[in-house]
Amino acid sequence: MTHPDPLAHNMPMVVFPGYLAGPGEGLDAIFEFGRGRDDWLLTVVDDHLVAGHESTNGLVMLNQDTDSPYPQWNIGARSSPTAEFAWRATFDAPTPAEVVLSVARRLAHSMALPTRSEREQHLWSRGCYTGTHNVLRAEAAHAGWTTRPHCRALTFDAPDGTATLRIHHSADGHGDATDVAYTLTAGARGHEGTWWTAEFSRDTPTGIVLAALRTVTNPGRYTRRAARIPMRHRAFLRTHPVARRGQDFARGR
Repeated sequence: MTHPDPLAHNMPMVVFPGYLAGPGEGLDAIFEFGRGRDDWLLTVVDDHLVAGHESTNGLVMLNQDTDSPYPQWNIGARSSPTAEFAWRATFDAPTPAEVVLSVARRLAHSMALPTRSEREQHLWSRGCYTGTHNVLRAEAAHAGWTTRPHCRALTFDAPDGTATLRIHHSADGHGDATDVAYTLTAGARGHEGTWWTAEFSRDTPTGIVLAALRTVTNPGRYTRRAARIPMRHRAFLRTHPVARRGQDFARGR
């Protein structure tokens, strides 16, 4: 007896590791982020759907223009409503929405801390590059990632070749706050030109970058319609159909 291949149909599937599941639904993701957070407001600005903190110090922005040359997602924070953004994280269109949400949730948690000193420590303390470098390096080493030193960057590769973390060095050892300091990419081995990319500026807080990295070093299970799972990634995935209510009940008996 032959069994139908669930991936041949547009069934909802549980996908592991989730960071190879495909981008998911950006609109669903940003609405999920805003749900239950009374201190965040959703607005539309041009082609962007923006979740902004009530203090106007933080934002999560989805670019809905699919032809735009700009990143699909932007996340950032500033120390006051009139200040420039102290740091920014950007994500391209192939990035799974759950990776973006991990950073958005970390930002929301930091902005909800009860005291100003705690918020400043988590969101825009200066000189955190060295500390972030050390934390990311330790996380990659703990996950068994290998190291490739280079004069302008330090690169860490996942054991199965499906993800890379790059820590960029500035020429003078200092760099500007807006410079890209960390790049996280992932996708099918041998197809690096199609990998999703997340970039973080130099002053991005440690916890923000670490939240994104841990979606790869300690991956979760994401749900996707079978047709939305990238074909190139399927050889690297474990998938099974989303259990129906009746199936869950039967297993629990």
